[in-house]
Amino acid sequence: MGTNKQLVISSFSDDIRAATSILTTELPKISENQILVKNKYVGINALYDRELYRGKVPYINVKFPYVFGVEAVGEIIETGSLVNNFAIGDAISTVKVGTAYKEFQVLDADEAIAIPEATPEYLTINPTGVSAYLGLKNVAELKPKETIVVSAAAGGLGHIVVQLAKQKDCHVVAICGTKEKETLLQSLNCCDRIINHRKENIHTVLSTEYASKIDAAFDSVGRHMFDAFLKNLAPLGRLVVSGLATEINEGSFEKINAPRVYESIYWKGASVRCFMNHLYKDQHPEARNILFKQYQKRELQVKVDPKKFQGIEAIVEASEYLLAGKSCGKVVVEL
Repeated sequence: MGTNKQLVISSFSDDIRAATSILTTELPKISENQILVKNKYVGINALYDRELYRGKVPYINVKFPYVFGVEAVGEIIETGSLVNNFAIGDAISTVKVGTAYKEFQVLDADEAIAIPEATPEYLTINPTGVSAYLGLKNVAELKPKETIVVSAAAGGLGHIVVQLAKQKDCHVVAICGTKEKETLLQSLNCCDRIINHRKENIHTVLSTEYASKIDAAFDSVGRHMFDAFLKNLAPLGRLVVSGLATEINEGSFEKINAPRVYESIYWKGASVRCFMNHLYKDQHPEARNILFKQYQKRELQVKVDPKKFQGIEAIVEASEYLLAGKSCGKVVVEL
């Protein structure tokens, strides 16, 4: 029987290196309804991971040692006797909290998602691309020819959001923070205005060029970004919160003394909404199929960060890299 190297949370800490360790165990035998998968690539979700190893995700009961990671793609190397919808060699995707950061996965066959190839691009589409698609459809309710502003637009989520928005012939405002990210966004050929927030003041630009003109805002940063988006919403505008990067980076929520949010949006009939991917699970298959077809037809570009990370041990470095704001596209680790 082979062994399985895994990255696990072994204690709570603010530092991933203090909180985690490498654990090697024997591979368990699979049951008649299970499959054994060799993971090829895992996706890095550093902000969510950090809340886990800080012990701050309220709906997860972390018991040490806790394997973490959410998304992976790989190939089936063994199937149970009653599994008839998969075969050895099939490429599959998995999206499940507490499963990804390991070399091999044993899972029930009905938890596996068939994909054309076990590549970083399909890892990016599922679930990150799915989040972009469903967030725009269900929460932003984006309509053709509207104006949308997207924070962290060169990230794994953001670079899909801006492309899907342009497919609706929208005016797309993309915000990023480095020259490399500007270059990535330019290569997508879908952004009408790119704002590098380290070169231009977000509040000034939006208040000057887009005052009361933002129909939809897609924000995963928070604080100053949220405030600038909120101030410049159009009548019936929608501000979608898809993440809280700044708050999480600071370790606690900023306490403010100001009028409540409705003071800013009531007279506009605008709204602030939140997106959580797992609440739309019934729509995931349809979204995946649409995005897979677009990618295969080259109607959708999928950008993977060019920095190479390899092996279970590299997950820690990849996480630190993403938290440092260096990523362009989806950060993945090859196993």
